[in-house]
Amino acid sequence: MGKKVSLLLVILWGITLQTIQASFPDSLQRAVIRREFVDHDEELTFHDRKKRFATLKTYNKQGTLLSETNFKDYQAGIRQGFSKGFYPTGQLYWIADYRNNDLWGEMRVYHENGELKRRETYWAGLLKEKHCYNEEGGEIDYYPFSEAAAFPGGDYAFQAYLRSKLKDLHIGSETSLFTFELHVQADSVVVLRQFSKSEKITLPRMAEIIKDMPKWLPAHYDKVPQDDIVVVNLVFKRGMVYLSNLTLDFAGANHKKGSNSAQTKDIKEQTQEMNYRKQLQPSENGGGVQTLRRRQ
Repeated sequence: MGKKVSLLLVILWGITLQTIQASFPDSLQRAVIRREFVDHDEELTFHDRKKRFATLKTYNKQGTLLSETNFKDYQAGIRQGFSKGFYPTGQLYWIADYRNNDLWGEMRVYHENGELKRRETYWAGLLKEKHCYNEEGGEIDYYPFSEAAAFPGGDYAFQAYLRSKLKDLHIGSETSLFTFELHVQADSVVVLRQFSKSEKITLPRMAEIIKDMPKWLPAHYDKVPQDDIVVVNLVFKRGMVYLSNLTLDFAGANHKKGSNSAQTKDIKEQTQEMNYRKQLQPSENGGGVQTLRRRQ
């Protein structure tokens, strides 16, 4: 099979993010904002004047509730209290409890027939106990609830690939940054979503990088392939190119600042301010909180 590669710019999400927005302040404290998207609708309710405490609900176009998430600081993406996801039938899909954006206590996931599918116990965001079950209630081997898109071989292999494509660049001794975003589709097709202006890396150069790129492993949500957005931050430093999470520290020792191709942290990964709403693109089964931007 030949590689399927497509190249788009910022317009990729333009269709999805075209919205019809209406705001309905119903008191001095409470405001409700409703947004209509191509494939789903949102209802965002702020519970205070500073618009920090909020509840975000997503619905499919038939009006069925897909997810409900509570925040103590919406702009910062800090979840607090119970979050829920639902099947299109209205059946509860999953339920989890957050404290300061960390999972606490039990997270439960259910089969469509109502039987328990997964039970995980967390303490301050750390997974302490984990179980998976089939539709008859029998325990089966555990598998991650969600996994992020990954370059074959991981971050170091991705960095090596980028270095091979940029080896002819004159980098110099000064430190500089370059950022681009990849939309890794569920079928492994990689699309350029956007990139920062740079004299070093042009659009034709980005097209070449993506054209020759090995197929990524797509993100998975409850074993189902999903689209994912990967934000790649490159550091040009001391004549070399680095992924920002693999940069050398000032002493020259290798210092990993946090892998992004490692598995997504179930439904507890912290989100980035200002981009949080864009990350909540719901799946058909109430999986909206899983579609998250990740930085490298």
